[in-house]
Amino acid sequence: MRRREMLAALGGATASLTTPLYAGNTRTSAGRWPFEETSQLGDWTAINAAGLPAGVPGCVYDGARLESGVPLGGLGTGYLRLDGNGRIGVCSIFNDLVPPRKVSADWLMVQAGTRKVPLSAARIAYWGHFPVADLHADFPELPIKLGLRAFSPFIVGDAAASNIPAALFELDFRNDSDEKLALTLELKFPEPPAGASLSVRGEGVVARDEAKGVYSVPVEVAPRQSRRVRFALGWYTPSWRDSGHEPHVNRYTQRFRTAADAADFALKNHDRLLARVLAWQAVVYQSDQPAWLRDALIQGLYSLAKNSVWIARTRKDEWWGEDGWFTHSESHTGCPIVETMVCRIHGHFALLFFFPELEHTTLDAFRHFQVADGEIPFCFGQNTSMRDPRYHCQHPLNSGDYAQMVYQLYIRTGDAKLLTRFYDSAKRAIRYQYSLDDDGSGLVHEQPHARPGEDWPANQFYDTWPWEGVSSYVAGTWLATLAAGIALAQAAGDSQFAAECSERLGKARRTFTDRLWTGSYYRLWNNVEANRVSEVCLANQMMGQWCAKAAGIEDVFPAEHVTKALDCIERFNMRATSYGLINATDERGKPFHSGYNGTADFAHHIFFGENLCAAMAFLYYGREETGLEIGRRLYEAVARKNPSPWNQRCLLTGDAGLPLWGDDYYSNLVIWAVPMALRRQSVKQFANAGLVTDMIRAAAV
Repeated sequence: MRRREMLAALGGATASLTTPLYAGNTRTSAGRWPFEETSQLGDWTAINAAGLPAGVPGCVYDGARLESGVPLGGLGTGYLRLDGNGRIGVCSIFNDLVPPRKVSADWLMVQAGTRKVPLSAARIAYWGHFPVADLHADFPELPIKLGLRAFSPFIVGDAAASNIPAALFELDFRNDSDEKLALTLELKFPEPPAGASLSVRGEGVVARDEAKGVYSVPVEVAPRQSRRVRFALGWYTPSWRDSGHEPHVNRYTQRFRTAADAADFALKNHDRLLARVLAWQAVVYQSDQPAWLRDALIQGLYSLAKNSVWIARTRKDEWWGEDGWFTHSESHTGCPIVETMVCRIHGHFALLFFFPELEHTTLDAFRHFQVADGEIPFCFGQNTSMRDPRYHCQHPLNSGDYAQMVYQLYIRTGDAKLLTRFYDSAKRAIRYQYSLDDDGSGLVHEQPHARPGEDWPANQFYDTWPWEGVSSYVAGTWLATLAAGIALAQAAGDSQFAAECSERLGKARRTFTDRLWTGSYYRLWNNVEANRVSEVCLANQMMGQWCAKAAGIEDVFPAEHVTKALDCIERFNMRATSYGLINATDERGKPFHSGYNGTADFAHHIFFGENLCAAMAFLYYGREETGLEIGRRLYEAVARKNPSPWNQRCLLTGDAGLPLWGDDYYSNLVIWAVPMALRRQSVKQFANAGLVTDMIRAAAV
């Protein structure tokens, strides 16, 4: 595709790029732009915001108490974090990925006469709805009130439009005095390093020192009137080296040539890009889901801005295709590992639903790195390395997770060519896991590599908590993998492999029940060889059944066992905390302490992503009240108790719901599977009708 065609494609399918679909000067009924709090929706605030339906749910934060803010960035562009205190907190727009550059600096100074006041000196009310940050700022030393809306293009269903290295700003200055105000806005963005550039474009914008990111804008505001100012910030850092010293070229360089190019394009299309963002958000906000879930879905997508890399194909010897190669880190700020497979099984749903072509590139990389015996790697590399795959780490799960995700991508797209490309790889991945059956029982066994008395590596998701023999979590997921193998083989017309998986699944189910069913729930693990068992009740012992429901394949646990196990999880794990589910309790319902890893002991705390999977098991079995209550407790701990909706942790404390470990976590994106479970649908049903298609259709106008 030629560059002009690429740029044209960014605007969507049906309208001119300059069509003003958003009334940028429209005030809310109460007169404060860009939003007003109006009433309550249960425990949530009803907000009237410019460009959105009236009464959308959200949390308006006192900026001084907000832990962080909305990341302004898109898919693989890097981001600036606009914090609640009005400053830029961190920045990765110049490929400072791990860790992102700490800025913590004022970017906006307002000068009136001899007084110069930073935005951070104002009293700020902050409402974010990713990728948009809406602020009210009242300056104690100046007779002005500021309304600010900042956003980056993140448009579901349009990866190209979501890959613009730019942020857009609109500022509304209200003069509360009886005299004309002559203001000067001083803008100071992070200084670009060598090989990078930054540009601010807008009416009246003057470059004071472009090399250092310094600009100014003169603004006159009549007495008792308001004045709007718009500008766009573009950035450009074409190439970089990952932590394995491999050079890469950012995908956006194939659409833009300079920072000014990106800023000019974004500014020209400000109205249209914002309209498309608000259109998909309106679909979520107007859905019939609980208020907390509507907010959680929109905010959860922030992880795709903070943790993603999208590189281009620029050389003939690069094995990836013309769509480039997209990756999501476990957490650039918390645990930097590129595409941790056991986190991706939770977090990949947003990419699968809204950008399946990018999901294809990621799975194709796992296919590329598959080794001769069929094993799929745990990740592509640590920190930012993309070509240093790691094997034999959490390997009882990785290859099966991959096969399941191949099937999910196939049913999402219905693409027969995709099935042909991935089928043999998925088949070999499943067969690799046969080698992890230690005693011919038909089950994948735990393969802890920890030394005696040590906690790591346990080689499953709870990786500092070694288990023995066969576990309800790992072996249950294996049952789902075999069921996915049957479905893949049937789709590919491979009756022999379908029969092979079916035979193995029958045997595995029988052993699974014999070794792990207590009569009330599935025990954590059973080591037959050593004659040891753990009667722990794991909150997410239904992981295998959730995997099966999401893929729309045959159930792997008997319905009567599921009902009893859910009863126990509700009675034990849910009652043991006010913030979701305790990861593990003993057979009396008391929080279980594994004895490993001190205060971060995974057993008696709360994994956000794992808890959501457990909540979805309740939803799939019609127990909506319980499933939604688990989810509400979890999200309100993140969004309200410790306000951090744009820094969601992996692990919360079991007793207080406070953040314990793992910033900006990949697994938490599993929130996008919750509305699917609420409707008791599979990926195929959910992604091809209803919320997902409505959002994509709305964003394309």
